[in-house]
Amino acid sequence: MSHFLLEYRYVSQDARMAAREDHLAYMNGLNAKGTVVLAGPFADDLGAVVVIEAPDLAAAQQVVDGDPYTAAGAATGHTLREFRVVVPSQD
Repeated sequence: MSHFLLEYRYVSQDARMAAREDHLAYMNGLNAKGTVVLAGPFADDLGAVVVIEAPDLAAAQQVVDGDPYTAAGAATGHTLREFRVVVPSQD
C-alpha cells in the first residue's frame, strides 16, 4: 500500500457546512476501513488535509471523487501526492 497526501481549500464555509455531515460520515467510514489514516481542517479553516492509504494513485483519486465535499462543490484546488513514510519505520 502507498500513502497519499490530499490537500484542498474550501470554496465557502456555507458550502462546507451544507455538506459537512455527509463528508464526515464518508471520512469516518473510510477511516474504519483503513483507507483514510487521518484527516482534518487547517487551524484557519480555509482548507484541509487527508492522509490516504491506497494501492495506487487511481484508488486515492476515487476517495477524492467520492467525497461529498467534491460532489457539492464545497472543496477546490485538490492536490494529491504520493509520499514515502519514513517515521514510523515501514520495515
